[in-house]
Amino acid sequence: MIARALFGMANTVRKTDCMGRPRLVKSATRALDVLELLAARPEAMSHGEIARALRIPKSSLTELLATLEQRHYVVREGSGTAERMRLGPAVLGLAGVLLRRTDVTRLAQPVVAALMTRTGESAALVVREGAEVVVVCKENCNQPILYSLQLGERGPVNASAGGKAILGASSAAEIEAYLALGALPRLTPRTITEPAALRREFATIARSGIAFSREEMIEGIIAMGHAVLDATGQPCAGLSVGVPKVRFTKEKERLLADALRAAAAEISAMLGWRDQPRRAAG
Repeated sequence: MIARALFGMANTVRKTDCMGRPRLVKSATRALDVLELLAARPEAMSHGEIARALRIPKSSLTELLATLEQRHYVVREGSGTAERMRLGPAVLGLAGVLLRRTDVTRLAQPVVAALMTRTGESAALVVREGAEVVVVCKENCNQPILYSLQLGERGPVNASAGGKAILGASSAAEIEAYLALGALPRLTPRTITEPAALRREFATIARSGIAFSREEMIEGIIAMGHAVLDATGQPCAGLSVGVPKVRFTKEKERLLADALRAAAAEISAMLGWRDQPRRAAG
């Protein structure tokens, strides 16, 4: 609907190619190519740079940019040989609508289910609320001995693999703000409650992306986690998989790490993140 209104194709007849697939409209494809190119470049680009990068005739590009500029999807900077184009505020408006309508829990549910199937262990998605995390999506495994999770279940960040993964992907300022919230609760003898030790752990998580809760939430349960990033690259949730200690082996650890990275990347991509997972400084 947006593309039809933007590029004046309200009366376009739907056509298919020899394989039965819908034919792409060249003007719409080129416009989207321009927007994606400008989004991928940190600096504004000249008319010539865009034409060369996309192999679009300059005359066609001139008309296309004029249309996009009129609708505020691109804006001009400078003049003459210094003239450059960058994304305009209309793109931000569309992105804002999408973000408001994006439900991370709904998007994550099939990925969490697939994560449980791949690992054979209970998996969950948590979001951080202050010093705690809340389970917003979960899939319990069918093992005779399992780590059973409940929707709405809460736990302290410092004992949670998902919670520590979120802060491990956060800025130093965000970590310090969390540590300033108050004393860190101890749930088991292994729970980390010293701020200095937790800072060191966050730094390790920032480098690898993988967080651990080694019997820190519940004795006998080892969990691993990884942060999920939103469209801006900020951690918005944490994935975790919990394993009874009796089944936790080096082979299982490697399986969980690979599965968590893949699942987190998949959800992050659905939320609009289009780069490799960010590694924040501890």
